[in-house]
Amino acid sequence: MSVTLKGLDGGQKPALISVEVQNRMTNPAYADPNRKGLMEQVVSRGIIDKINVLADAFRTAGHPVIFATIVLRQGFAGFNVNCRLAAQLVQNGQLVDGNPAARVNDNLRVQPGDIIANRRNGMAIFTGTDMDATLRGLKVDTVVLAGVSTNIALPSSAAEAIGLGYNVVLAEDCTAGGSAETHEMQMTKHLPFLATIASSADIITALGQ
Repeated sequence: MSVTLKGLDGGQKPALISVEVQNRMTNPAYADPNRKGLMEQVVSRGIIDKINVLADAFRTAGHPVIFATIVLRQGFAGFNVNCRLAAQLVQNGQLVDGNPAARVNDNLRVQPGDIIANRRNGMAIFTGTDMDATLRGLKVDTVVLAGVSTNIALPSSAAEAIGLGYNVVLAEDCTAGGSAETHEMQMTKHLPFLATIASSADIITALGQ
């Protein structure tokens, strides 16, 4: 059975971008007992296994798989603490070069042909990075977003992608937010204005897998 999804319906070149699926945010082995909301949602929604399946489908179809991370320099050199979330990143001190907590989630299957695209600043994947140049070099015109969080990084990244002229598809069951309520609000009230919301199964079907 065919599935038609805007952004994957006209021969477009898609890339899967898994946003901030790092140990610190998504691996219970690295959980901060004082900030459990996002981690609990990641686990209860089972997004790691689902991202693995979706990534395999992209590789099989010959499409890029990108892991977008935030890893700061030692001592936070050049990191601008200009909002509350930025202050929290500095406070926990784990998302720095060399810290295992900053690595891509240990349970994600990263393959040799995949791209790890790191940033040093900000709350979204395009500003201050080479993400746009990388995607254009790969002839990508549709970004499929997965990962965390539906509170901030994913809507911000979707808005940036739209502003740069990309189509955006969001793999709903491969994402999580700080709570079930905020995730539902973003998925029903905000993100549909920026992205095609779809299940990973429907995305895989649209890829022809």
